[in-house]
Amino acid sequence: MSRKQKKYGICRICGEYKELTFEHVPPETVFNKGAVRNVSLDAVINDTVKKNKLPWEINYKNGKIQQRGRGDFYLCSDCNSCTGQWYVPAYSRFVHAIQGAMQQAGEQEYESLGLKIKKIRPLPIFKQIMTMFCDINNGLMGDDSLKEYLLEKTSRSFNRDRYHLYAHIHAGALERMNGIMVQAANYGIITLSEISTYPMGFTLYIDKPQGYKPDGVDITPFSDWNYEDEEDTQIIIPKLECNTMLSGDYRTKIEIAGSKD
Repeated sequence: MSRKQKKYGICRICGEYKELTFEHVPPETVFNKGAVRNVSLDAVINDTVKKNKLPWEINYKNGKIQQRGRGDFYLCSDCNSCTGQWYVPAYSRFVHAIQGAMQQAGEQEYESLGLKIKKIRPLPIFKQIMTMFCDINNGLMGDDSLKEYLLEKTSRSFNRDRYHLYAHIHAGALERMNGIMVQAANYGIITLSEISTYPMGFTLYIDKPQGYKPDGVDITPFSDWNYEDEEDTQIIIPKLECNTMLSGDYRTKIEIAGSKD
């Protein structure tokens, strides 16, 4: 049996050239263990235009199947280990609580879920989500302060003016894991990155224009807490559909099909 080749590169958190380890995004503990088919955004757009089909109608046989779940060789072993120990347990408990509420709702139609979760730890949850966004975006999204913020577990030095993080319950035909995109809107230029897989999605807005109100619930205030703080929280999380590969597009299948006519 041949030995697996080691992979080296720039760790996306510490920025050092090291041997890289596989990082699950989202973490393996939150429903990210099975095989997935990865398809590039360019392939989706190209096939949608060429074949004149709706995004969920295309059979992406050529997409790469990844047996171990979503993720890649993003981090060195030190950064992978630290962030995994510090942030993943609190994040996993939070996501499982929301998934439990989804199961209770069952087939019932709902636009959002209101729930009370006991003893969550907001800061580790928030930092795990920011770790995931640094994983899928090169160079700490051009902000070196995120390195210290994520590698010092108690740090609260987060730029709440520049970044706004929104959460939603994932629904729809597709899952998205998109790096930074720039879109034109009525409010100006929207810069965003999105990770939306079952059961939860998160959208990170960078330099969000004043007056622009994204879909989802704003969880940026989670960054205000101390690392050890626990709280009983009440939160209303909207359910948003992902039926295209474009970040921030939460139109239903009916809305998309109607716009194509």
